[in-house]
Amino acid sequence: MKITRQFDLVLKIGIVILTLLTMAMIYLYLQVDKVLSSTRQEMTEMIIDRYGMELSNAARLIEYLSDGALLEKLEAQPALRLRLQQNLAFYKTPEIDNIFVIYRDKRGKYRYLLDAEMDPEKQAMFKQRFEPVSNVWDNAYKSGEKQFFKHVKNGTLWVSVAVPIIEKGRVAAVLGSDLSASIRTDVQRRFSQIKTLILSVAVIIGILLIFGYIQIYYYFKGRSRSFIDPLTGACNRKFLYEVLANGNYEEYQIIMYDVDHFKEVNDTYGHDTGDDVLKMLTKRVKRMLRREDYLVRFGGEEFIIFLKTNSQKEAMEVAERIKKTVETSPFVIGDNILHITISVGINDSVISASNLDEAIEKADIQLYCAKNAGRNRICVNNSVVL
Repeated sequence: MKITRQFDLVLKIGIVILTLLTMAMIYLYLQVDKVLSSTRQEMTEMIIDRYGMELSNAARLIEYLSDGALLEKLEAQPALRLRLQQNLAFYKTPEIDNIFVIYRDKRGKYRYLLDAEMDPEKQAMFKQRFEPVSNVWDNAYKSGEKQFFKHVKNGTLWVSVAVPIIEKGRVAAVLGSDLSASIRTDVQRRFSQIKTLILSVAVIIGILLIFGYIQIYYYFKGRSRSFIDPLTGACNRKFLYEVLANGNYEEYQIIMYDVDHFKEVNDTYGHDTGDDVLKMLTKRVKRMLRREDYLVRFGGEEFIIFLKTNSQKEAMEVAERIKKTVETSPFVIGDNILHITISVGINDSVISASNLDEAIEKADIQLYCAKNAGRNRICVNNSVVL
């Protein structure tokens, strides 16, 4: 018999809901993270493709101006070299480290034809040796198509782009450029900020959910405590009229009992001993009830048992068992051994009552029938049965 079972149910439901919400939030975060990672990848590819297109346009311009004789014209016309290098310099930004044109000589070595670096001290000279750090240039020469190479271990470079310059159906040179790793870092930083924001929102929502549940938890915990008699641990009158009165009380048999000569116990042994008697009595009665039954302290030494059954016989058996246990088991309190008895009244027709007060009143009448018959009795239907 537990008044707290409704509170326990709320607690369990709350734990299940919080667990499900936590799992849902983790799942959603992982899905968002997956989408963000995919979007970040797509964005970086778009940046690379867009810049590759710009370099392709620059390569077509070089092809047009060289008119099929790029090497010869650049050797013969320094002014053309300067003009083309100035044009390439327009493509340079803080995120683009290098823009240049290289070719492969007869010995298979790469050499500079153009360098968009306008600082004379840093600019590569015409036909200066170029040392490749990847095979992207070879691939561009072999395929005749634009090539990309992503630097994994390089901390300053992100992507190298190689665009073939075609003359008479063959690759005459390659327009190359290096994209700075700062672009990749900036994209990662922005998406990391988005992920952090989403995670922060999820954490805040989680905290609010937990806080809300804690409030509900303590509300129900406090409410359940308000239904408990602080001395005996039985239910109190508030529970009787706020919970049972609004429920299906007609599903119960009502057993009302009272401690015989309780005033004498208080007068002889003191009120503390009397309180101990009530506490010990309540524990003994609770042990003989089921979880679905209720024990209510109605007032003073009067208690009501709401036994969930429609069987009058079962109600009588429970009442007899409780009465006999109390009568035959002395109460040892300190140095005192007390022999306590109870008088019991049973309302075996709760369903006929129009309300809870009437049902209790009928049980109370049977209780006084038992007292008037000499106490330590059980009375039902105005008849002493034991």
